[in-house]
Amino acid sequence: MKLLQELNNAGTTMIMVTHSPYDAGFAHRIVNLFDGRVVTENIKEQFHV
Repeated sequence: MKLLQELNNAGTTMIMVTHSPYDAGFAHRIVNLFDGRVVTENIKEQFHV
């Protein structure tokens, strides 16, 4: 996860697909899907660094 954070801090956009709430907690934006449709979208102001 640290490498992904370093790449993101350097300006690289990351897209991560996960079922892990812990890993999703590192994201700036979380989009939840159900049957291929967006059901929720959250944009964090504060996130793990």
